[in-house]
Amino acid sequence: MSDNGLVSWILTVVGSLFAAVLAVRGFGHWMKKEWGALITHIVGGAVVAVMIFTPNQAVTILKFIGAKITTVFTG
Repeated sequence: MSDNGLVSWILTVVGSLFAAVLAVRGFGHWMKKEWGALITHIVGGAVVAVMIFTPNQAVTILKFIGAKITTVFTG
């Protein structure tokens, strides 16, 4: 198994576990009518999902944000 195949397998397992935990916790918030917690959970889950399922794009986005922050503080 090549490194790329191993990385793909690990990301698949982690992504599946993440989706399961997200669904269970989201359902719990929905049942308790904790709407703010549910919305925050979904938004946070979307951010983490991008990082799990598209790691290369996530790195590009983080580099872009870091460059913008550096530009603001260094003028």
